[in-house]
Formats: sequence, C-alpha cells, structure tokens
Amino acid sequence: MKLILLTFFTSIFAFQATVIQEEKVVHTNFSSFELDEEGNLYAINNQNHLLKLNSDLDTLFTFNSKVIEVDLVAPQNMLKILVFSKSLNSIQFLDKTLSEASSTINLDDLGIELSKAVGVSRDNNFWIFDAVNQELKKFDKNLSMISSSGNLINLTNQNWDITSLKESGNKVFLCDPKKGILEFDFFGSYLRTIKIKPKGEFQIKGDNILFIRNDSMIVKDLILQDEKKQALGVKNIVDFAYYKQKMFLLTKEKFYIYHLSF
Repeated sequence: MKLILLTFFTSIFAFQATVIQEEKVVHTNFSSFELDEEGNLYAINNQNHLLKLNSDLDTLFTFNSKVIEVDLVAPQNMLKILVFSKSLNSIQFLDKTLSEASSTINLDDLGIELSKAVGVSRDNNFWIFDAVNQELKKFDKNLSMISSSGNLINLTNQNWDITSLKESGNKVFLCDPKKGILEFDFFGSYLRTIKIKPKGEFQIKGDNILFIRNDSMIVKDLILQDEKKQALGVKNIVDFAYYKQKMFLLTKEKFYIYHLSF
C-alpha cells in the first residue's frame, strides 16, 4: 500500500495526520471530473459522455446525449447540474439523476458568441465568461443578465483566455493558465489578479488556492502570499480534487483515490 507524506496539510487544514494511504487505483478513459457537495464524482470521458459516480467509483447515472457533447460540468448545485458544450456553444441543466431538467440554451441567444468557462452560483443563477467581450456575466433562471464585470481589458489592460471558473464563498475566480487568476466579488466586480498560473484544475479552500504543478500539490496562501509544495508520487496528473478525507488524482490512464489518515 502506497503512503505519501503530506506535511503541509497540518498547518493549512488543521489536520492532525500527515500521511495519506492509497485506497484505490483504476484504469479509466476520463478526461476530467468534478465533485458535488456530497463527494459524488461527475466524470467526462474521452467520448464527451458524462457519468455520475460515488466516491468508490461505482457508476450511478450516465448522460449520453445524441446532441450534446459535454465538455464541462458544474455540479456544485447537485439538484441543478450545469453542462456545457463548446462546439455547440450551449448549456443545459440536469437533475441529480443526470436527466434533462431544461431545454438546451444556445449562448448565441444570450449574446455570447464564444466561451470556454461557465459555472453555477449558490443563489440559483449561473455565470458565463464572454470571451469576445471579455466580461464575466451572471444570468438568472429567466436567462436575463443580472450583473456584469465590465470589459476586463479596460480594467486590467490585458486580454484573457479564461478556461475555468469557480465560485467560492462570496467570491468568483476566473483562470487563464498563462496569465493568472482573476478574483471578483459575488456581484461580478473585479477585485484583483492573483499571479499564479495553474496548468489545469484549481480549488479554493478558505484563503488558499490549491493546484497542481509538475505533479506536485501547490498551496498558495492568499493572505501571506507564500506557497507550499508537496510531491504527490503520481506522474502526469491532469486533474485533481480534495473532499473531506479523500484526495482524487486523475492521469490520462488511471484514477487514484487516497485516504487521509488522521
């Protein structure tokens, strides 16, 4: 059984343990995945099909549309799961069984010609980054825009290629892997640019941002502005997530689950 020393978790997350144990390793064809508030996994495979799995990787439900290829899933509201198709420039909402809960929404109809990043909001609305107009926009259930950041080129003097979007607490974060992370308040007003460049997925935990760099976990303290690094012992990590006592790591061929020992 594989053990990995995780010394930084004690100070950052107030854990008493410093090691994690390898719990399960399986071969997969997943390209990415997300977690909901109960630790269920939503994995997108190489055929752009969406699967809902429990934390032991047992498949619960599948969404295999003949029309929509799923490129992104935002399951933070597990009763109103948002899926996004880049090729169709469209979104759709699913229920907890991955059944269609809304008709397909074409983003062109919302005045958004191009986007790579969407997300759900805790107030039952949703966010979209308008790549052409360089704006973070928030829409309600009636598809009316209720807030906007304004043009980010005017605010930051840079053009942004946003590939991921996260809402955490009262903040919203947009990531450009080559330029950094933009932070906004709950109403979409620009606050600051965080000068880190996550290659892929990132997570917000309190005042820390977690991301992968060179197969190591990096924890950036947004208050102290320092970084802690921990090698994870897994090569070619393409996606990750942390939930309670479990760490999930995805490579191009395998999915790893680690259990934190307290």
